[in-house]
Amino acid sequence: MMDDMDQKIVAALIADGRAGNNTIARELGISEGTVRNRIRKLIDSGYLWVSAWINPEMVEDHQLFMLGVKVSASKDLTKIATAISELKEVQSVCITTGRYDLLVEAWLPSKHGLIQFIDGPMIEIDGIVSTESFLAMKTFKKWLDPGQ
Repeated sequence: MMDDMDQKIVAALIADGRAGNNTIARELGISEGTVRNRIRKLIDSGYLWVSAWINPEMVEDHQLFMLGVKVSASKDLTKIATAISELKEVQSVCITTGRYDLLVEAWLPSKHGLIQFIDGPMIEIDGIVSTESFLAMKTFKKWLDPGQ
């Protein structure tokens, strides 16, 4: 569990992801070593992931798509969600309630990217019954992992 100091360190990183350990330590009145060790423990435990993100509105040759996915058997939700999440184009996968079993966020090339994605890696995953795609025409407060 994160304690109050961990939460303050994370808040400092959210405010300025480029802030150095010394700067955070000075702001919080603790040592640089304490900040460094706590950040390492947060990363190692899976509570924190530090990365650079891009604004999808600034990239002209890619588009953000959401796909609603129906699966053949509920017992396979986690297996199928995991397989989809491992595709390099995928930003996130959520198991959901409602009309679709999964919601997938994919970062794809503008020209033919969606059809190549659906007809390529998605078709290889057993248990997908159908998909419905949605193009993100404009995003707000959305950042993407450029490594995807």
